[in-house]
Amino acid sequence: MARIALCTVAQVLQTAGYNHEEEVGGSDVVDEMIEEAESEVAGDFGDPIMKSNFILDSTQTKYEFRVDNKETYRIDQVLIREDDNSRRVYTDGDTPSEASQKYTKDFEFNTITFESGTVSAWDGNRVEINYLPTPFHHLIRLKAALSIIDKTNVVNAEEGMPAIAIRLMSRIKRLEKSLTDAAAVGSEDEKYYDPTLGETIPQRRFWTY
Repeated sequence: MARIALCTVAQVLQTAGYNHEEEVGGSDVVDEMIEEAESEVAGDFGDPIMKSNFILDSTQTKYEFRVDNKETYRIDQVLIREDDNSRRVYTDGDTPSEASQKYTKDFEFNTITFESGTVSAWDGNRVEINYLPTPFHHLIRLKAALSIIDKTNVVNAEEGMPAIAIRLMSRIKRLEKSLTDAAAVGSEDEKYYDPTLGETIPQRRFWTY
């Protein structure tokens, strides 16, 4: 699956205070800044795309894909690992469907929902999810926007740094600190983490006693 940029040209332009890509040299220039920001963030924090997994249970259709109650920007991939290790890919839809291989998402609670036919057909199989946490999206967007400002503004010593650049740098520092603090704390259950599959989500919210 081709990797999708973690923010868009339009988002970076808006953050940097520009209306049109021509003002900064074209979309290729912005794309380059986004790629540089992604590489920088990945070097500092690891791959911004997070992975998680869980096992399907024929008695439930709704599943958590993360348990930290933090905001999710998007889901990049949802697949069911078949018995022969092949990948059965599902995409976001208006309603869950096994025939169309669709799921629905609810970012308020960080859950996805399958059709009953899906969980019945694949009971006991593993679901693997790739998702982008919102803080990483914002950090890459801010860094790319700051690079655009640095590139397009020739500032002399008397003028000083543009006010928007100062604001962006302040927001970047706050975000980086929060991400560093979160990384230091780590997962609440390290025993559930696998380097390849990511965090295994035990679906505590739906357990009954």
